[in-house]
Amino acid sequence: HDGPCNEDNCSCVKNAFFCTKHCAWGEKSRNFFRGCACKGNQCRTKSCSCFAAKRECDPDLCRTCGACTDPANQPATTQMCRNDNIGMRRHCHLLLAKSSIEDAGWGVYTKHALKKGDFVHEYVGEVISQEEAERRGRIYDKVNRSYLFNLTSDYVVDASRKGNKTKFANHSSKPNCCTRMVNVNGDTRIGLFAKEDIEPQSELFFDYRYDVGIDNDLIVKPGKTVDWMKNPKMANKISKKYV
Repeated sequence: HDGPCNEDNCSCVKNAFFCTKHCAWGEKSRNFFRGCACKGNQCRTKSCSCFAAKRECDPDLCRTCGACTDPANQPATTQMCRNDNIGMRRHCHLLLAKSSIEDAGWGVYTKHALKKGDFVHEYVGEVISQEEAERRGRIYDKVNRSYLFNLTSDYVVDASRKGNKTKFANHSSKPNCCTRMVNVNGDTRIGLFAKEDIEPQSELFFDYRYDVGIDNDLIVKPGKTVDWMKNPKMANKISKKYV
């Protein structure tokens, strides 16, 4: 757009987003996100401007924390930053086995112990529109199985056809993991994190929040209760250790 970013000409400002390095105005915009200036192990705390804004540290913007300097596909060991897990694929080792929940099918387990706040894995899948998700959701509810995850007001992630091991994590209203929407290099992505210290070979659960509706200026989506949520024993069961 022409002219400096404002509510009239900038889609980022209109949607309450920061302008990014991919925007035409970039660093010239007053709405530009400039990264963090952390000098210690602060990037997993709210003292880090990136973490507080639900963003991963970006080595192009964060010049002091050392984000993305350790090799990808393995835990960071020497760099100070610990807020680059999704982009650098620093996930833990997950195992698939029969779930401890009766008739739930497969479940996902951690091979090694996890500390509270540790990154588990990214929830991935096919990115579809909210309208297509509604159509597929009606089909999935009939077979009592769904891998839909709201990404934004416009898009949903469907892991039924394309996904990884996280799609087998079962629901619990008292989970040992939680999900976070994280902005990674301009894209919204879904991270699964340990909610508490977790013993090795424990089954992992998170709250699907199907019964929590969405009602804002961009989308209205009522919550729903499906059959597997009506049984409290099924919804509350947590496996501390798989034998």
